[in-house]
Amino acid sequence: MLFGFSGVELSLIIVAIALFGGILSGYPVAYAISGSAVVSFAIIATLSEAGLLYEVVNNNGVMEQVPVFEGGWRKAMLSTESTWAQGVFSRAFGGNVETLLAVPLFVLMGIALERSNIAEDLLTTMAKLFGSVPGGLAIAVVLVGTLLAASTGVVGATVVTMGLIALPTMLKHGYSKSLSTGIIATSGTLGQIIPPSIVIVLLGSIVGDMYSIGQETRARELGTTVLEMLGEPAVLSTGTLFKAAFIPGIFLATLYALYALGYALLHPSKAPPVSLGEPDEYNLISYYKNNPWYVLAGILGPLVLMVVLWVGVSASGLTGSTTVNEVVTYAPLGGGTIPLMVLVAFIFTMAWALRPSYNRIPIYAGLIGVGLVILFDWFFVPGDASGGVKTTFYILPAVLIVYGLKHAVSRLMEVESLRVVSPPVILIVAVLGSILGGVTNPTAAASLGAAGAIMLAAARRLKDEGQSSKIIIWAALAVILLLLLRGNFDLRMTLEKVDFDNKMGIFAAIAAFHVAIGGLLYSCWVLIRGKLMNGILAETTKVTSMVFVILIASLFLSLTIRSFGGEHYIQTFLQSYEDPRTLLIVVMVVLFFLGFVLDFIEIIFIVIPIVGPVIYAADPTLMPPEWITILIAVNLQTSFITPPFGFALFYLRGVAPPEVTTMDIYKGVIPFVIIQVIGLLLLWNFPIITTFLPDLIPAN
Repeated sequence: MLFGFSGVELSLIIVAIALFGGILSGYPVAYAISGSAVVSFAIIATLSEAGLLYEVVNNNGVMEQVPVFEGGWRKAMLSTESTWAQGVFSRAFGGNVETLLAVPLFVLMGIALERSNIAEDLLTTMAKLFGSVPGGLAIAVVLVGTLLAASTGVVGATVVTMGLIALPTMLKHGYSKSLSTGIIATSGTLGQIIPPSIVIVLLGSIVGDMYSIGQETRARELGTTVLEMLGEPAVLSTGTLFKAAFIPGIFLATLYALYALGYALLHPSKAPPVSLGEPDEYNLISYYKNNPWYVLAGILGPLVLMVVLWVGVSASGLTGSTTVNEVVTYAPLGGGTIPLMVLVAFIFTMAWALRPSYNRIPIYAGLIGVGLVILFDWFFVPGDASGGVKTTFYILPAVLIVYGLKHAVSRLMEVESLRVVSPPVILIVAVLGSILGGVTNPTAAASLGAAGAIMLAAARRLKDEGQSSKIIIWAALAVILLLLLRGNFDLRMTLEKVDFDNKMGIFAAIAAFHVAIGGLLYSCWVLIRGKLMNGILAETTKVTSMVFVILIASLFLSLTIRSFGGEHYIQTFLQSYEDPRTLLIVVMVVLFFLGFVLDFIEIIFIVIPIVGPVIYAADPTLMPPEWITILIAVNLQTSFITPPFGFALFYLRGVAPPEVTTMDIYKGVIPFVIIQVIGLLLLWNFPIITTFLPDLIPAN
């Protein structure tokens, strides 16, 4: 064979040349991938028929040359079409269709927030808040980038938005070009990892199958079943990946902010403090002896204490439930009680800290309500209590909490930064909370996020028009009520017997649903009237179409590779590594370099299905599947900011002003690449960073 390569190896080289040639040709990626699949299949079929591509096999002691398409190209094509019809297509669009539905919904959520100028408001407000701190504008960019990443989940959208809004402001106030471009490009890539991210959704639609296939293969080799081997089904859900990605994403964002602060302290002239805001009329700092650290401690101290208590209570087995031999044992506290009460109590303590001179009786009443909920849940409400029993015990604490929240929220809304930041944060918390708390699945949560983003965009539009948004506020409250009803009542009307408690819950849910739908329709009308809806839907359709067309094209290419045995060859090569961690390192290196020329969608749908059954066949106690997946996501994120081919760098170059050179962008991003490598090493050596939250909040 040519240069000592076998027929399968040469076929793989032909596919690679066709793929990269198509991508570099300038054609749209989806057409380049599907075209490379057809072109490479035609070339391989022609060479195979001509006897130039073959494998040398031992047939009863006789070495024979067997074409890579042993039965001819027609049989290979029929086999490929059969595989498409029977397996690959159904796996992509059948079993995972509900998961993939989350993609357009999350895209709609992000674009609605982007087009409504909420991102610009966030950056302006954060810049006012942190501008007086050395490197404050850079820290503000990290915070806003984190929020946009959690809302858009699309790298290109976040980088372009931040580049257009933040870069001119930073340069105007004397910030270094390298720091400005580096912090923007890197913060924009947080959309790869911080949930809800379409990257995690797409990974979840693939790696769940890969984990199941890998563990079935391992069980077969051990002569047992998956249930006997693992003690549970081999299931990896998108919700679990969201939980696993949350802490690493926040951890990386924290490292970026710390670097910006350190850079500003070492080079004060390149990241100077600026004053963008007006003086605080309330003069909050005077209540803390003019010490800003006391203010920070007053705000975050109670939260840290409550989170530590929550983790301690959860780790000691006092929350949630356990199932042994189909027998459910309930802990003293419900799994969702503590996190919900921590969130509510934090609102009260923050209102106390930010408005210390106001009447504290409403705050005391709210905190008493929080304590009563925990007390009643521990001593009087069993884990399998009906919604009616819960309502009976929680009605008094709920009244106290609502009374306290009414005053606390009104006080918090006096603070401009909270008034601007809280709506998107509440939306993100609602989406993630409904997933992490087991209230609903990622697709339904994506629907909630899309509807919430539309209502936020409409409220922003009404504010610009000087009109009231009370209808939208009532609709938002109705959505919150629906979430609470969903978590405490059985709302299925198809049951043969529906008890009185659940009937009341269903009635309340129907009423809340109509209020919410009315608010959503009104929001849509506001956006249509303001000529915003057309742009939002057009961009959503464009991005969603790109994702799914690339998905179909990637499946075509995968089938071409499978037709001549390329997939089996690659998997056999990977299985030659006895140490699964060494194998994972090899795969990570390959994915890193592929990230220079392929976007995450192509990598997810072309590469992961080939290498997934092998890397996910490792012992999950040694290499948890969620840990592997988050490592892959962070690795790709690193690839996308690494010069000279990182995708994020090209996005930023396209919107940067002429005085910012490509070399400025490269210099600025290098320290963040080092931070990413440090983050990867920490994730590699401490898997608990990714497994902590899934273990703390197990799937219901």
